Amino acid sequence: MKSSHSGCDIIILFLMFMDWVEMLLKKSCEKTLTKKEVLHSLFHMIEVNENTLNQIKSDKRDFGPELEELKNTEIQDIDFHIKYYRGLVNFINNITENKNPK
Repeated sequence: MKSSHSGCDIIILFLMFMDWVEMLLKKSCEKTLTKKEVLHSLFHMIEVNENTLNQIKSDKRDFGPELEELKNTEIQDIDFHIKYYRGLVNFINNITENKNPK
């Protein structure tokens, strides 16, 4: 069974992610981000990571034992990041936003 996802798909996702990070860093240097903007960014990161995780898990090609171990490590890493981003969302949701910054 051949996967419909190629290495190019993952590279494209990675490049999109890097563009997003660069845009976010530039914006955060220009001004303080609002709670809404930070949450939007975190939800975007969760979505990107979930899509990447689903692509990796659905790829049924046999890569051999060494690459299979690397694939499993990558799955664990992405799963950790998804949980981390969700934890940040929960934490940030509990912060009251200051409406009158000085």
